[in-house]
Formats: sequence, C-alpha cells, structure tokens
Amino acid sequence: MKRGDVEQQRAAVIGLGRFGLFWAGMLAREYRVVGTSRRTIETLPSGVAQVPLEEALSAPLVFLTVAISAMPGVLRRISPYLKPGTTVVDTCSVKVFPVQQMQLLLPEHTGIIACHPMFGPDSARERTDRLPVILWPVRDRYQRYDELTRIFSGLGMRVAEMTPEDHDWEAAFTQGVTHLVGRLLSRMELKPSEIGTLGYTRLLQVMDQTCNDPEELFRDLQRYNASTREMRRSFSRALAEVEEMLGGEEPEIRGPS
Repeated sequence: MKRGDVEQQRAAVIGLGRFGLFWAGMLAREYRVVGTSRRTIETLPSGVAQVPLEEALSAPLVFLTVAISAMPGVLRRISPYLKPGTTVVDTCSVKVFPVQQMQLLLPEHTGIIACHPMFGPDSARERTDRLPVILWPVRDRYQRYDELTRIFSGLGMRVAEMTPEDHDWEAAFTQGVTHLVGRLLSRMELKPSEIGTLGYTRLLQVMDQTCNDPEELFRDLQRYNASTREMRRSFSRALAEVEEMLGGEEPEIRGPS
C-alpha cells in the first residue's frame, strides 16, 4: 500500500474527549479523520471533522476513545452500523475487559485490534523518546494490523506486541501504581515548597499529571483490570512492612524551651 493511498483513507474516532481529540489530531497526519461526540466540539484539531455517528461508522477503520466502563454500551450502540470491511480498534488502558466485550458484542464480520497508547496529551509533550503503544491482533480479518504498526511507527511511536493478559498484569504495576500513588498524594493535599527536594518536585509532577486525567479513568483502571487488586495488596503489604521497620518506641523529642 502506497503512502499516498493511506493518506486518502478515512479513520473515525468515536469519543472526542480530551484524549480522543489528541488521538484524532495524531491520526490526521496519516488519515482523513472524522470524529463523533455527544457534544459539539468548538475547536477541532487540524484535519479532523465532526460528523454524525452513523457517518463516522462508515469509515473502514474505527478507533474507540471512550471510557473503559462505557465500552459495553458504546459497542451495543455502534454494532448495527458496522459493515463488512470495518476494523474496530479500542484504545483502553485495560485490555482483557474491552477485548472480551468487543468479541461478544461486535458482529463476526468486524475486525478487532487491541491498542493501548501508553501516553496521553500531557506525557506526550514531555517525552523525548518514541511514544510506546501496545498492539495485539485479536481478529485481524482485513489485515490492518501491519498497516497500523507501520503507521504508528511513522508517527513516532514504539510499537510493542503484547497479549491482553500480559498487558494487564504489567500495566497494573506500572500505570496502575502510578495513578494510585498520584491520587494518594492528592488526598494528602501536598503543595509546592521552597525547600522541596528534586524528588519531592517529581512526586508533585506525578500527582499533577495523574490527577489531570478524569477521576473516571482512575476508577476504571483499578476496577476493570483484575491485576490491580494484587498490585494494591502488594502496595499495602509494603506500606505495612515499612511501618513495622519504623516500629518500636519513638524517641522523646523536646521543643525549644
């Protein structure tokens, strides 16, 4: 397939939220992108047009950029409009659950590819390396997997092939724990300090970056990835072990007289 041919293809983005708009803007460098949302988007990325849902679903490549918890409802809604030749690609931060739902709810003639861009609008701006993205050919009926691998590489991404099960285990102890720590720090109401160390500054950056994402994403990351339960148990055990390490009678500390 020639590069010029790829540029003339249409790709649809279902869900023009914060990440959806960012993702649509990236794809617009290679595809003619249409998107759909429940609300009218005033400012769209260059090369992206907002269209009705049925029109968007006529594109041969459909990306779902919706909340993990919203996947079953969205899949039921779009399923009647999907024609043979269509490949659906999810972008969820959890993989086992959405893959199961796509296999259950999408027509048999629909291609399915699991995808997780391991970055968002904030982290993409800060990274200087190639942006990591996970791909897995769940049901590649129309040979889109190799195309996406090539396109994503051309967009500056580093493609890693990983099963949904392996992804969820690894993501629980990377992305999941990062979001957990960020939310915990936020509950502690930490603030910048003029005597803050570099390490403290980096902790604040973790807090700010994770809490800039919707709370719905944090809940879904923890609830829909079964491996995060083990991650949280491990986190709790480690905290208890540190508390035990600090145990014993605390020294009496006198203030200035």
